[in-house]
Amino acid sequence: MSRDALVRLGLRTVAAAIAVAAIADPVLTVSRPVPHRVVVARLASANVEAEEAAIRSALPGADISVRAASHGRVPCAPGESCVILADGSVAADWPDDLEGPVSLIRVGTPAGPNVAIQSALVAPAQSAAASGVVLATLTGTGMAGRRTEIRITDGAATVGSAVHEWTADGEAAIEVAWWPLGDGPRALRVAALPFDGEASAIDNAINVGVTVNSHRTRVLVFEARPSWASAFVRRALEDDPRFEVEHRVGLAPFLVAGTSGTRLTVPTLDAVPIVVAGGLDGLGAGEVSLLERFVRERGGTLILVPDREIAGAAARLVSGQWTEHLEASPSAVGRLRASETLRLVRATPFDTVLGAIADRPVMVVSPVGRGRVVVSGAMDAWRHRDADGGAFDRFWRSLVLESASAGEALQIDVRQPIAAPGAHVPFTVRHRLMEGARPRTVTASAACGAGVAGPIRLWPHGATGVFNGAVPMEGGEPCELRVEVEEGPVAARGIAVTTGATGSVTAVMRELERIAAHSGGGIGDAGTATETLAGMLQPGAAPTPSHPMRSPWWMSPFVACLGLEWWLRRRSGLR
Repeated sequence: MSRDALVRLGLRTVAAAIAVAAIADPVLTVSRPVPHRVVVARLASANVEAEEAAIRSALPGADISVRAASHGRVPCAPGESCVILADGSVAADWPDDLEGPVSLIRVGTPAGPNVAIQSALVAPAQSAAASGVVLATLTGTGMAGRRTEIRITDGAATVGSAVHEWTADGEAAIEVAWWPLGDGPRALRVAALPFDGEASAIDNAINVGVTVNSHRTRVLVFEARPSWASAFVRRALEDDPRFEVEHRVGLAPFLVAGTSGTRLTVPTLDAVPIVVAGGLDGLGAGEVSLLERFVRERGGTLILVPDREIAGAAARLVSGQWTEHLEASPSAVGRLRASETLRLVRATPFDTVLGAIADRPVMVVSPVGRGRVVVSGAMDAWRHRDADGGAFDRFWRSLVLESASAGEALQIDVRQPIAAPGAHVPFTVRHRLMEGARPRTVTASAACGAGVAGPIRLWPHGATGVFNGAVPMEGGEPCELRVEVEEGPVAARGIAVTTGATGSVTAVMRELERIAAHSGGGIGDAGTATETLAGMLQPGAAPTPSHPMRSPWWMSPFVACLGLEWWLRRRSGLR
């Protein structure tokens, strides 16, 4: 075979090999350097362009994108390194599936006189027939001699206000009364009005959620015998439209007075969240056993209002040793006054003392089983009810209202009574009955805005009668969650919507710092961005699939081989 023939064969072979390889399309995996993907999450209300520029300088060559919080969530996804720019004015939920280090760049505030709201506490449910109270905790720096106005607004309307005079820097707790405007979930803005020259206004307001309703709390006042102590408590409750009071008084053997259907039975105790018991020495062993089951198994609240030392079967309802004390003049017991008192020798670490005399507890709340027992040792506080400006009635109404909320047979615990649009708000349902009652079906639904109520799926939590669920806050409208029990009670809770802060600047920053430290990321400010983001400076490498035969450049050697082979054939006189 001549040399030209060998060259032509080689050229044809190379062209054929290129064609076959192109048809087979082999895949090769190569390791190539990739730029580090970094997401800058903007969780600040101030201008942060300078901080963003510092981050770009600290991460040369990184693929950086800037995002704002969306639907109340941190805008980072799995596989992305996250850098948070925060000043504490924007709170967002943290994605559970996010991995990798999270670094925090704190956006500083100027120094100078400043007022910050650290917390705002309000009852989750509020009666439309009465005023509510917001407990606002403020901190002041450089505020001595100044005054701060705390204002509560519902939308554009002011529903409450108070003024605090600063005598020194530090922390101050202020109770601010407010008045509901309407039923349903309401978003209240608690704000400390900024003054001229204040260092920062981003920490001056917190939004809280509350459900306003016309629900009347059922209260059973059970007096085994007539007692002035419990009778005046009952009168204080009967004069308040927030309560539906049912009572029973034993007047003599086989002679009772009161409302119908108030015997101590399982159905009666299943239907009420709270029992106020008086004339305790007249309680029988069977009645005491039912009240014990009401507290331990049902999770209800029992308030004991003795008028003498507790003895007989009723002594099983209290824990610890109580002694009777008589004084010539009344003493202050919390917000009440009394001269005849029962005092607990020693409280346990689990007890909550509402009032004491000489460091001896007189009014105590004790957890018992699933419920709680409240003992009021201020036995003759009713005698001094006209000398305290109505404090007697206010105390008992607030105590019974709060205690009844904890003793409801059907409870909805919403972790966030106020949320951002698009957030998923988790909640827990607890349905508790007296021992031996059959289990019942529990269903939940939610209606947002003027929309139709849709079903909410409930998941068993583990314990009997406990379920978990979540309400999607879609459309930016407040939602009402409704839970029903088959042949049983119905409960409802509202969830308000806001785009503002729902926590203090300090609390938001503390949580972000915890997340960054737990993830292994850095914490700093714009001036230390390079050191803070040091863990993100190392470029990564990723295996990348490659299809080399798909390159159009293979056409050049393919055409060149065929063209040269054709030219050699023509030069040799072949076709």
